[in-house]
Amino acid sequence: MKRIILMFILTMFVLGVAGVNKANASANTEYSTWLWDTNQIVTNREAILEFLENKQVSHVYLQINRLINVDQYKQFIKEASARQIKVYALDGAPEWGPSSKAFTNFLNWVSAYQTSAAEGEKFSGIHLDVEPYLTSQWTTNYSGAVLKYQNVILTAANTAKTLGIPFAADIPFWFDEMNVKNKYGKGNLAEWVIKNTSEITIMAYRDKAVGPNGIIELAKYEINLAASLNKDVTIAVETMNLGSSDGFLTFYEEGQSAMDQELALVSDAYKDYSSFKGVAVHHVGSWMELR
Repeated sequence: MKRIILMFILTMFVLGVAGVNKANASANTEYSTWLWDTNQIVTNREAILEFLENKQVSHVYLQINRLINVDQYKQFIKEASARQIKVYALDGAPEWGPSSKAFTNFLNWVSAYQTSAAEGEKFSGIHLDVEPYLTSQWTTNYSGAVLKYQNVILTAANTAKTLGIPFAADIPFWFDEMNVKNKYGKGNLAEWVIKNTSEITIMAYRDKAVGPNGIIELAKYEINLAASLNKDVTIAVETMNLGSSDGFLTFYEEGQSAMDQELALVSDAYKDYSSFKGVAVHHVGSWMELR
């Protein structure tokens, strides 16, 4: 009888340890997120920072709104830094080209800001969200659209290098299926972007980690390639309400607990890869409202 009790206790202990390890797969993961509504750093700064800290967010991509006084950015970054949160300057639009006024203004603003800000108030990187496939040119003149996009990436990368900060870009998981052949070389678009950035965020917008159409599988190529190139990869998921027809793209219906479980599986699958730098949740606004 004692032997049976001992075996029962040992079994419970092993299962308990396994349970702790599984939970920690999520707890030890670095989280990133996008903050598109820049006014929040003025009107709701403390609540935003508290949320980011509670969710263990290590990086926040803050969209630049030039109408907001620079002192508000300095204060937000200073308080975020005190909570061990890095802030990247974020912007982007599908139609951006290397000479687009909005793009040029963004880079000029970031450069001027970095020069005027104190050490604890500076941005830790530049983060671009340029999605050229949302323009009509992507279907009417694919080669031209890709070349314009590549010029944007290289221009931003050069600015980030001059400022001495990392440069990151968002890409969809299917960029590895898009062929490129021009003055910048040939191959697939995902490979080219990884080579020309410090880090990428893969928009692997699915609500399941496992399976042929799951988050883990969709990010596999980029994770492996980035590891061979000594680059960083963050895997992104969605929390916005995209409507019932696109429910499998977002965790809006499933909620926070289900998302945590799936992201723990993603973290566990890639925890030993040098390129894997955690999970990005899109975005602060919808994440805060997630049930």
